[in-house]
Amino acid sequence: MKPTDDLREEHRAVKLMLKILDSICTSIESGRSVKQEHLEGLVEFMKVFVDKCHHTKEEAYLFPEMEKAEIPGASELITSLKKEHEQGREYVRRIGEAVSKKVWDRAGSPMIEDSQAYIRLLTQHTDKEDNNLFPMADAHFEVEVQKELLDSFEIVENEEIGAGKHEEFHMLLHGLRDRYVEPE
Repeated sequence: MKPTDDLREEHRAVKLMLKILDSICTSIESGRSVKQEHLEGLVEFMKVFVDKCHHTKEEAYLFPEMEKAEIPGASELITSLKKEHEQGREYVRRIGEAVSKKVWDRAGSPMIEDSQAYIRLLTQHTDKEDNNLFPMADAHFEVEVQKELLDSFEIVENEEIGAGKHEEFHMLLHGLRDRYVEPE
């Protein structure tokens, strides 16, 4: 497995979260019931899985390794991606604040607007990484660098978010998907 395979796998979970968040926003706007604890779980996923785990892997390990390798075009792309990470953190901060203050349960609430902006941002962001950044890394990293990155990613998962937390988040997402997302 390559480090980019690990990150792509996490993108699948992020995209599922975005689909759930979109469905929850639709439910709120339609006046259907949404549980406070479900929103709290999504906010925790955004803060811990997306930011503390996934973005840390990129910002602390992948991006610096790509810059060190002087991959053509990578520096500009990385600068753009870092800005998007910051933008996402701001949306999550505001979403989290609305959820913690319990001011999310009405159509037109700022939480819905911030959620929809976050969904647009991360959809475009993950596509940019999957289709541009990761192929650059795959084409330029030697096997040893890839192994070192995977080792670093494992440390992030175990020491930053805790052993077993990844699996807990996947269980949360599958439960929320079954409740809020219509089967395709």
